[in-house]
Amino acid sequence: MKAVSSGWSIRWFRYVWGAGTLSGLGAEIGELALPSLALITLGATAAEASWVRAAMLAPFLLVTLWFGVIVDRRARRPLMIGADLIRGAALVMVCLLALGDRPTIPLLVAATAVLGTMTVLYQLADFAFLPQIVPERRLIDANAKITATQSAIQIAGSGVGGVLVQVLTAPIAVVMNALGYLLSGLLISRVRLAEPRPSAPVRRSALAEAKTGLRTLLRHPTLRALAAEASLWNLGNEIFMLALAVHLLNATAAGPMILGLIVTCGGVGAFAGSMSSARLTARYGYGRSLLISLVLGNTAPLLGVLGAALVPSGAFPFLSAAFLLSGIGSGVANSQSTSIRQIAVAEEVRGRVNAGYRLASWGALSIGALLGGVLATILGTVTAAIAGTALMALSTLPVALSPARHVRTIEEAAPRPAERGDVSAAEPCPR
Repeated sequence: MKAVSSGWSIRWFRYVWGAGTLSGLGAEIGELALPSLALITLGATAAEASWVRAAMLAPFLLVTLWFGVIVDRRARRPLMIGADLIRGAALVMVCLLALGDRPTIPLLVAATAVLGTMTVLYQLADFAFLPQIVPERRLIDANAKITATQSAIQIAGSGVGGVLVQVLTAPIAVVMNALGYLLSGLLISRVRLAEPRPSAPVRRSALAEAKTGLRTLLRHPTLRALAAEASLWNLGNEIFMLALAVHLLNATAAGPMILGLIVTCGGVGAFAGSMSSARLTARYGYGRSLLISLVLGNTAPLLGVLGAALVPSGAFPFLSAAFLLSGIGSGVANSQSTSIRQIAVAEEVRGRVNAGYRLASWGALSIGALLGGVLATILGTVTAAIAGTALMALSTLPVALSPARHVRTIEEAAPRPAERGDVSAAEPCPR
């Protein structure tokens, strides 16, 4: 395997990394602040809390393919800046309404829908933008650094979010979320990069271009397996996390802090896993280390929930250990799968293929949010959590049965020159 060069030497990567750190820290705080605002400040039921969560995630089903076309047609940096500024403004509005004692569930649903829509645009643009500023030989290291930072953010953000909600109330925590997005947009605006554009772009209908991305994804056995794994995992995890949040926030006054501590364990594990990802990949190859990490990360939550259900007095240590082990597995796998997805197809269809991937994987989140509310209401939070974690455990199967397990180096995942030529000839690069 070729030596991995450090991404820190690239100035613009440092800016993008810093922007992701700021927005990620704010978003991690918001992961606790928004459901707490709904459940505690507004007194929402489990079903109403699921509506708020679904409004955040529904855009991944509704606008992902369209935004994928836009990302392939336009410069990515302005899209990222605009998305950050709109997200920050939406959360500022939520905070002002909350402080004025005028928030309602419908208003919160509308604001979170805007937030989710702009998150779709930012993530698609960010995914396609990174390979433009980071050479292929440094992409593995860059994604590992991003994954490690996200894990560290999860450690700090979950704990800080729980304290902010507990001590300063949910609306103040929402302000911190908004500030992270606004500062991220400012930092991205400092990046100076002439993004490549096609010399003579041929515009086709957005629907036709979106179909191209979906076909490319479905015909690629490795990407298809990764998309299936991510979709099942996200569906189960959303059910699990909603059930866990409702159970803890309604069970005790210290629920936000306890939830924050448990989620923080996942961040600690993910940080440790991401820091060892490159070494494990170099020693065992992509496929083998990816499969082992998925087995560990996807199965641990089910074991933790079953242990907590059987021994309620030990729920906190069982769940904390489960999040820790799950984080380790996810930390190893995430940087690997992201790097493979970024170079597995030609640059001119990268945005649309990733949009198809996001439609499947992140679209499952909105379904999981609604299904989680139904299951938690009908079956109870414990049963709903078991059902969700069982889906997470099953999500490893698509990768285990795919060619992904045989991938040894990142170079093997890149399209061959003939494949690149076929794509560019059949699909002129649009912007």
